[in-house]
Amino acid sequence: MPNTQGTTDKPYLVRRIARRPITPPPTPGDPRGIHLLTPRERQVLLLIGHAAPNREIGRKLGIAERTVKAHLANLMDKIHVATRVEAAIFAYVHHQDIHPDEGRCPV
Repeated sequence: MPNTQGTTDKPYLVRRIARRPITPPPTPGDPRGIHLLTPRERQVLLLIGHAAPNREIGRKLGIAERTVKAHLANLMDKIHVATRVEAAIFAYVHHQDIHPDEGRCPV
């Protein structure tokens, strides 16, 4: 709101903005698909969440890189994400649901 000198009343704007509810951006994917994931797909997804490349995932899990790619394609379809980045965000947000036994990580 302009004051008498034609400048903006900044405290008024700050109060107005502060009253707006802050809603986080939507998380990619559908968590209802987590129960469809195989144990190996869960391992791959958790490693994707740690930004591991396919070659490293294959090495850690003792599988071929093309097998990692197949698992990745399958899990992305099941949780309804379109990109590897979305899968990584999904893994981060839903880590507890993907791997409920926090005492020991399967990867």
